[in-house]
Amino acid sequence: MLKHLSGLLAVSTLFVGAMALPPLSGTAHAQFVPYNGPYRQTPPPPPRPPRERIPPHGRGMRWVPGHWVWIGNGYQWTPGRMVRIRPPAPPRPAPAPFYPR
Repeated sequence: MLKHLSGLLAVSTLFVGAMALPPLSGTAHAQFVPYNGPYRQTPPPPPRPPRERIPPHGRGMRWVPGHWVWIGNGYQWTPGRMVRIRPPAPPRPAPAPFYPR
């Protein structure tokens, strides 16, 4: 039994001693490095929109003009389109009165 305990004590002493040594490999330390890449906090103002030709349209249709969209590091033009005008929703009924007891 004493032989077993002395072996366990030797192994645990060796383990604790190895853990107390500084690491032999180079470890990375966290540090803040500002990123100067193509992404920005606030995008620059968009360029002037190009002139769009509005096609003729009938009743129930409306023209939605195009617009610039910021995509990562530049603007992309989204062209205008025709959309159908939805009829107004019917009015909602008034809620039933509530009388506390």
